[in-house]
Parts: sequence; C-alpha cells; structure tokens
Amino acid sequence: MKMSALEKHFVNSPTHTRRVDSHANQLLSRIDYQPGGRYLDVGCGVGTAARMVAATSELSVTAVDIDPEQIATARRGAPQPNLQYKVMDATKLQFADGEFDVVASRMATHHIPDWERAISEMARVLRPGGYLLYTDFALPSWLATAFRIVRLRRFPSAPALLALAQTSGLAPVYESRHSGKRDLVWRKM
Repeated sequence: MKMSALEKHFVNSPTHTRRVDSHANQLLSRIDYQPGGRYLDVGCGVGTAARMVAATSELSVTAVDIDPEQIATARRGAPQPNLQYKVMDATKLQFADGEFDVVASRMATHHIPDWERAISEMARVLRPGGYLLYTDFALPSWLATAFRIVRLRRFPSAPALLALAQTSGLAPVYESRHSGKRDLVWRKM
C-alpha cells in the first residue's frame, strides 16, 4: 500500500529522515555483522537510512519500496557503489531464500495490509544466523482489533508479532518499547 501525500510529506521531511538514519544505526550497532555482508532495507522510502548504512558499514545494501516515486527520489541521492534500489512489494520479495545477512524494516509494516506475509518474506530471505531488525507500531491486541474492525488500518499487535517471529524461526535478541512502537532484533535459527 502506497502512502498518502500527507504521509509522504511527514516521512520524507529532513527532521524525520535524520531520526530514521540515527535509529537504523542504533539497531545495526546491536548486532554482529561482517563487512561485505548483504543488507536488505524493506520499505526504504526515499532511502536515507539505506544510504547511511551503505556509507558507514561496508555492507552491500539493497533497498526496496513498493512506491516507484519513493525509489525515484532515493536514486537521486548520492550514489554509492554498494547500494542499489528496487521497486518491490514486501509481500513478494524477489530474492532467493537465505540471500541476506541482515534484513531491516523501519515503520513500514503498518502500511502493508498483509504485514504478516511481509514479515514472513523478510524471514525467508534471511540466512540462518542472520538478523532481522524491525521497528514499527505494535499495539495491544484489543487496540489492533479495534483498528481492524473500523477499517482504519491493520496494525501489527505485539502478541501477533511475537507469534509470527517464533513460527518463522526467529529468536529474540533485543527489544525496546517507546511511544507505541517496538524495536525488535531477531536472529534466524
């Protein structure tokens, strides 16, 4: 699901993108990764976090978003040899099983009606021993159900996220809660 013009205005603002970049770096610092490894950013938007990761980590970064306009904006940023952008649906990632060492998604899954499928796809393309870095809203079950009933949006619930991680072979490494959001780092078993 593409974002509305109002949502794009907010998430593409310099203030917001700086926070996203800083946050991506904080989560990446919580894991052990090897230079030259493969990193996938799912729901990259205009790609500022992907650019920052490519510039500071020595990882080979692929960044995907369903919105061609967001990817076009991302491609206009500073080019880097270890960074590529692709238009792609998070529920149908066009990569082989186990292709990435790190998969990251920040504030994207609440925009995806079938967020469970998107997370399952992220886990599928993650190699055993690799890390999934995830940040998004994680509502209490009752509130997620209320949003679904009134058809506002299908937000992930905290229990549903944890259950999906377990069935996808992901083990918890780190968790933080703040402002209705959760930072989760999982390792694929």
